[in-house]
Amino acid sequence: MRLSISGKAMIIYGSIFTAIISLTFGLSYFGTVGRLQTDLKDTHIALLKQIDKRIEIAFRSTEKDLLNLSQELEYVYFMYDSFDDASQKYTNFFGLSNKLKTMVQAGEQFSSVFVYSNTSGDIMTDTTFIKKHESEDNWLGSYIEMEGYSKWIATHKVWDGDKLQDVVTLIRPYPLISSPGYRKGLVAVNIHEDILYQMISDVFEGSQEGVHTFIIDDKGNIVTHDDKSKLYKNMTDLPYIQQILGETGNGQFVAELNEGKQSIFYTTSNYTGWKIVSVIPETQLYQPLKSIRNLMISIVILMFVLAMAVLFYVNRRTFKPLDRLVTKMSGAIRPAKTGQGVRLDYLETVFDQMFLDREQLEQRVRDSKPVLKWRIVMDMLTGYRTDYASVSPQLKFTGFNFHPDMFVVCTAEIGKIGGISSKDETLYTYALCNVAEELINMETAGVAIDLGSGRAAIIFSFAEGDVEQNHLQALTILELILDIMKHQFGLLVTAGVGRCYRDMKDIPRSYDESEKALQYRMVIGSHAVISIEDLIGSDNQDYYRIIRMTERIVEALRHTEYGKIQHNVSLLYLEAVEGGLSPELIRHLSYELIMKSLQAIATIGIDMEEILDSMGNQLHERMNRCRDWQELKTIVLTELEQMAKKVEEKRMQRGSNKLIDKMLAYIEDHYRESEFSLAQLADQFELSPTYISKLFKEYTENNFIDYLIETRIHASKQLLTDKNRKINDIAEEVGYTNTRSFLRAFKKYTGMTPSEYRDWVLDSNAKLTLEQAP
Repeated sequence: MRLSISGKAMIIYGSIFTAIISLTFGLSYFGTVGRLQTDLKDTHIALLKQIDKRIEIAFRSTEKDLLNLSQELEYVYFMYDSFDDASQKYTNFFGLSNKLKTMVQAGEQFSSVFVYSNTSGDIMTDTTFIKKHESEDNWLGSYIEMEGYSKWIATHKVWDGDKLQDVVTLIRPYPLISSPGYRKGLVAVNIHEDILYQMISDVFEGSQEGVHTFIIDDKGNIVTHDDKSKLYKNMTDLPYIQQILGETGNGQFVAELNEGKQSIFYTTSNYTGWKIVSVIPETQLYQPLKSIRNLMISIVILMFVLAMAVLFYVNRRTFKPLDRLVTKMSGAIRPAKTGQGVRLDYLETVFDQMFLDREQLEQRVRDSKPVLKWRIVMDMLTGYRTDYASVSPQLKFTGFNFHPDMFVVCTAEIGKIGGISSKDETLYTYALCNVAEELINMETAGVAIDLGSGRAAIIFSFAEGDVEQNHLQALTILELILDIMKHQFGLLVTAGVGRCYRDMKDIPRSYDESEKALQYRMVIGSHAVISIEDLIGSDNQDYYRIIRMTERIVEALRHTEYGKIQHNVSLLYLEAVEGGLSPELIRHLSYELIMKSLQAIATIGIDMEEILDSMGNQLHERMNRCRDWQELKTIVLTELEQMAKKVEEKRMQRGSNKLIDKMLAYIEDHYRESEFSLAQLADQFELSPTYISKLFKEYTENNFIDYLIETRIHASKQLLTDKNRKINDIAEEVGYTNTRSFLRAFKKYTGMTPSEYRDWVLDSNAKLTLEQAP
């Protein structure tokens, strides 16, 4: 059967419309529903991360409270069991008990606080005191040799002196930064399990019908669960729990449980290592998508009906007249030549437009290649693309080579003396990426992209060789890149390099390591290749030793001795850098020094709020932006000198007192006498001890006994610089007949024994002399 023009047009255009509508529906359906499915999964993961964030904030607040508690004098005495008599012991116990009660009352999430002294074996809580021989089950003492400096224990039952409670426990040793064998005791903060689960309920706003959300530790033990009957159980016998424990980070998968198909969502806490898990029925998870599917089917049916109606209308108006015209002319018109047909001029316009559209499409594809390349690399760095087979065609399309295994990631940052404008920063980063790709592809294969703000990510891939060999080759290429950028562009490039990994899925790990290595430019300096494998691990024992040096700085601040402040600050940072402290610990050391100094000057009547206002709200941010430790030292030194000026102004406002000056001179002449006391001073000046004590506190910012001890300790420090003097002789020379009393007082005021102080001073002075030598 021979079809007419209108019949052919109906078939052709009907087929086209049907194909377009079907394709549009397919793309829209799978794009919309698929995207919504992804969004639903991402939303559930985001909710779990939000729970993790809330728990981390609460736990970090708990650690901060423990840090404050560890600085209390009653806490230290209890840990060392250092008491002169029973009266002092019970007074200290009463003070420590009150501080524990205050801590529990201030934190609504706290159930109880346990302080355990390994020296005495005693346990103090916020409600009771348990002697060593009275404790039938010292559960806390079993953690004295635990690994690390803190430990979170999953839900367990603890007797708080009144009843058993389900709690999660944070355990910290004392001293806070100490290894097994050096600990004096432990402190444990117990948090209600109900409080922990309430954080989950708050995030889900209480609407968890059919949803089970719970937390397990790294061994599969239940930390908290909506079904309280599951507390204290281990869930590793369940296959989906085994799968979760074997994974890192966060993710989602489907498992067949007794209730049917369930979607399992999980995320891993970087802080505690716990897994937060949510189990949702598949039918409930994708219920919102059914209405969308039905709506889209209705729309496509309506589109098909409208398309057919339009097609019949256009055919009636266009091709039917053409059929009639052809019918009328078929007998009258004959082609002039064989094969010659009727010309339709409008077809030429259509074809011209098609060719023009094709050229524009090719241009758009060329223009989109850099963007596609950047997107692919970012996906690899963040872990969204981990299969080389699936990403390989896209890599070839964008025009860069990549081997299927052996990957090293580098994060590079450019700088220039005098700074770089934002416009030049982009151009220089582009130049760095081009130079890097050119040199890498001469030896192996790789890619570089601009991360913004003068930073670039460089990925090396190798076709052969082992891990160590390829890592070394990457470092060699980077050294050459830095040399070219410096000589040709005058740029200082600092590169942090992660480890070499065999699989593409490990690229994010190498990227994170390169970011961490790049942070060490604060210590190592700019224009260097910093490998993660070359970094010295932070020794917390060194940090604990170095932080004690801040006492000398605080003492010099109290006496407004600018020279000693500068000298001791220089020693502090020199020890920190040579000790291999990480940038994070150096910043923390700086914060600690500022806070100790603020607390010291607050005791003499200076308003801390006024000092903080003068520092400005940007102090913390300025310290975090420091690129090297010298810049950080300058900021800290400037703030300390400002505090010293405030102390001077305060003392000038107070004025002087001739009577106090005479007393201070008298003390300076007689402090070496072991029996020297406030009563002797009162007899000498014919005044009552009470009046002298009040006058002394007002003008010296200290009470008499503390001033006398500080005078003796200060004199002993000068004598200790002579390494030939014996400790016993020095103690007697400064007024102590009992050497043990001298050792205790010296340790309290300096944080070190006299022998440790002598070694530290001699060693520090020798290092500073070498540092200042031309």
